[in-house]
Order: sequence, then structure tokens, then C-alpha cells
Amino acid sequence: MNETIPMEGMKVSGDLVRVNVVDASLTEELLTGFLKGLTENRVNMSLFIGGKGSGGMQFTCCVAAPDQDRLKTLTEPIPHLKACLEFSAPVDLLSVFPHQFNLKALGLSLMALGKAHIPLHGFCSSLSALTFITDHADLGLASSVLQESFNLHADPSRTLC
Repeated sequence: MNETIPMEGMKVSGDLVRVNVVDASLTEELLTGFLKGLTENRVNMSLFIGGKGSGGMQFTCCVAAPDQDRLKTLTEPIPHLKACLEFSAPVDLLSVFPHQFNLKALGLSLMALGKAHIPLHGFCSSLSALTFITDHADLGLASSVLQESFNLHADPSRTLC
């Protein structure tokens, strides 16, 4: 890439499983019940992306891979919820912290990852971070590609958490 953007650091959250709703007719009550079950059973989510569209509630979340079986057990008594959840292969979250976020940082990241043929299962942003969901097997390459696209500060301890 010809252009780089200043970045404050990068963080990896690994050994995760992505849970996705494959049926957009999920009701708010089912989603609330699902989230309540996670809380009561101390299953932490590293990421939750949700929303309500014309078809109903939709979401994607990432939980620790060792919690996958507990999560499946929690959905057993709720057949409609169990039927609309899809569990993915191992994924990692790769978060970058651009200095003064702007859309250019997002565009540069997506272009760099796409050019390297790294599959993304989702991404989200806030004022301080861009977080990408990628296959665990592609983490090293994704990290390298993003580090090349951003100008990291000189402090190596802030490069990868």
C-alpha cells in the first residue's frame, strides 16, 4: 500500500467461535432469553453485533471456543432459537486503534484485507477501534497486512496485545 494511517496499537482476541443468526425472524424475547442464559451461566462474549431489521432481530457474537458446548446446551430447551443459530469454525478478533478514527482508516483496512484475500466474517467500529472477525488460520497474515497499512507508533509494546 502506498498510504499509511497512524495507529495507536493492535489487539488480538483469539480462540473464539462465532455464533450467527441464520433466521431473521428471531424475536426480541428469544434474544433476551439467549442473553439472559449467557449471563446466568457466565458465558462471556468478546463481541456482540446486533440489530433489528424488517425481518426481526439479527445478531452475531463471538464467545470463547471452550464455551461452545455450554452455549449449545443452553439453547436445547428453546428449539426455535437452537434452529436459527449457526456456529462457525475458530475465529479471532483483530482490533486496530487508529489515531483519530476516520472512514479512510476503515476503507484502507478493508482494501488491504481484500487484496490479501483474507475472509472477513464481520467487522464493527467505534470512535477508537476497528474490529475485524477473521478465520483463526488467517490471523498472522491479517495482522501483518494491517500493520503494513498503518503507521504504528515506535513503542513495540503497543503493537500487539
